[in-house]
Amino acid sequence: MRQSIVIVLGLLFMAFTGCTAICPIEDASALHVVVHLPKPCQTTDVLLTIEDRNMGLKKQFNSVTNLGDTCLQFDLSLQAGYYDCNFEATGQVSANYTYSLRAYEKGVTLADEKTVHLKAFVIRKSSDFVLAEVFFTGTQTPEGKNYVGDKYFVLVNNSQDTLYADSLVLVESKYKNTKKFVVTPDIMATDMAVDAIYRVPGDGKTFPVAPGEPFLIVDNAMDHRTMNSNSFDLSKANVEWYDVSTSATVTDIDNPDVPNMEKIYCYTLTIWVPNNQGNTTFAIGRMPSDLTAEQYLKDYRYDYDYITVTQAGTFEMSGSAYRFPNDWIIDAVNMCPHSDYEWLSVHESLDAGFAYVAETGSDKTRFGKSVRRKSSSGGLFLIDTNNSSEDFLMAQTANPHFWKK
Repeated sequence: MRQSIVIVLGLLFMAFTGCTAICPIEDASALHVVVHLPKPCQTTDVLLTIEDRNMGLKKQFNSVTNLGDTCLQFDLSLQAGYYDCNFEATGQVSANYTYSLRAYEKGVTLADEKTVHLKAFVIRKSSDFVLAEVFFTGTQTPEGKNYVGDKYFVLVNNSQDTLYADSLVLVESKYKNTKKFVVTPDIMATDMAVDAIYRVPGDGKTFPVAPGEPFLIVDNAMDHRTMNSNSFDLSKANVEWYDVSTSATVTDIDNPDVPNMEKIYCYTLTIWVPNNQGNTTFAIGRMPSDLTAEQYLKDYRYDYDYITVTQAGTFEMSGSAYRFPNDWIIDAVNMCPHSDYEWLSVHESLDAGFAYVAETGSDKTRFGKSVRRKSSSGGLFLIDTNNSSEDFLMAQTANPHFWKK
């Protein structure tokens, strides 16, 4: 009986990998994937990866037909199924100008004679700050109680020049990557819907950061070890975010020796605590230098309608947030518990994947863990392909001083 099961599983595996000596040709379907390029160009290093969502197996293709200057077609022979499609290539406009292209579609049902259309976008290469470590879960005390106030973000200057962190903006997404909505109007191609917006102060030369050096943003800049031995000393952070709470029972702590970030907007009337389940998106960016916070709040409000489905039925709802244009964003990291993913709450040109610290949002092992960006071979720079699934080490033991040289 055991031998029979092994033989059957082996045949199924060879069926997926296209072994024509075993599989009759009628088991395969003629499938087509058409990739639409953002601009006319020549493409090299073309690769299409198809992953079977049910079996977890991958198959790659690099034979392509050019359909003019802006379309590529892959002609495939696969069994019908439920797949993830990932396209990567290098685009070349001239001998001196090349860039990376990507297209990505999750949960595609491929069936006989089906044509799938993917829209490729340009991956922006990093020559600026990147989010090097994101710690949103918080820690727990030795007694197992949740501890708040020690969350942090580490930015690293990923360029070859000294940069200034002055006026950098930290935002958290309005949407959660664990809950997909049909939103009207859909602004994702041009803007990120945000619900928390904090800006680094300074006169433009206040916070110089040398190449490869970190810039630490924290909730409360204090030595948390005095209250929780499982926490960290954050008293020497570069900046902290501070909230004036409307509640007398929920108040923030201000370290007068560490500059406060400018609070442009936050959804809460008390204190901002980044989502500790890790199901939102964080991003850093810069607003136009002549745009005041007051003018931003006036001009960039985002009101939308959406449909939500519950056990009680389907309901039309409305919501509001603020638009943060994609062109202002330097780096974004989608966060989502590994098995709870439903969609990406920002456009794939900002981040085509997601990072995680736990399998589910309720996983109690997530506390004290962060995601940490990978370094290149030799550690000369941090990897930034705009795909957090590839760029980050997952579920790392949080260490805000890891990046200090």
